[in-house]
Amino acid sequence: MPPSEIAFPLLLFSPKTRLKKTLIHKYYRAMKFTKRNIIPLLVFILSFASILRLVKISVITSYSSPIFFALSPTEQHPHLLTEKEIKFLYNLVSRKSPCNILVFGLETQYSAQISTINKGGITVFLEDNPEKIKTINASDHANTTRIYKVEYQTVARDAYKLLKHARRNQKNCYSQDLQINSSKSCKFMSLVTNIPKEVYELKWDLVIVDGPDGDKPESKGRMAALYIASVLARRSKKKNGTHVLVHDIDRMIEKWFSWEFLCDMNLVSSKGKFWDFNILAKPNATTFCPT
Repeated sequence: MPPSEIAFPLLLFSPKTRLKKTLIHKYYRAMKFTKRNIIPLLVFILSFASILRLVKISVITSYSSPIFFALSPTEQHPHLLTEKEIKFLYNLVSRKSPCNILVFGLETQYSAQISTINKGGITVFLEDNPEKIKTINASDHANTTRIYKVEYQTVARDAYKLLKHARRNQKNCYSQDLQINSSKSCKFMSLVTNIPKEVYELKWDLVIVDGPDGDKPESKGRMAALYIASVLARRSKKKNGTHVLVHDIDRMIEKWFSWEFLCDMNLVSSKGKFWDFNILAKPNATTFCPT
């Protein structure tokens, strides 16, 4: 038998060859196992991931209980001013004091302090919520402070309609006599009733718009308050202008109507949710903002 024929069977059944065949066989068996069990394996992996996620949520929730986690006052009560906003407000009042201040809204957080800082000046609050008025202790306010209850004939959900009305009747709304019933061409003045005559007659140094409520579609909204504030500021004709301070400027209505009636070029400063506009009288103007 030729040597080559003897060598072939020896090579076929050598230890190295048998080992190689064994490894190849195991490899193909493993491949077959993986394909056959791919779906159960994926189910197992996804289930395990879900269990881990549930454990994570459980841990986070346990540490978010009232014992470990507490909202800050402003998160619990969104309308409350932050410390920096309070400081910003008081600094502005201090710079103006003594002066004439008109405030839309009556907040216990700062109403008495404003009256105290503005000692010697006149501070007037316009509030539509009788419950808020009841909670105010008159003795906490200066003698020159007045609180009036007004009525708003507005709903926040109608803000866009009112904005379109304002834009269509820009000249008429600008020249509207606030002490006369609003004409059909500008109905903003008829949207607030019971405003005392004093509000129209005084020249205001500072107007603060922090009311009425406007955080829900059914709330009164501040459309009319911002309109009246802008008209009164321009009518005051103060040498250094009248400041109009708008709170909750992060909300859409406050933004829209501030831009519409107070104008971006009059924005002089801001802090937190406050925008501070300085309105100067312009004798020849016929619209709120230059077009």
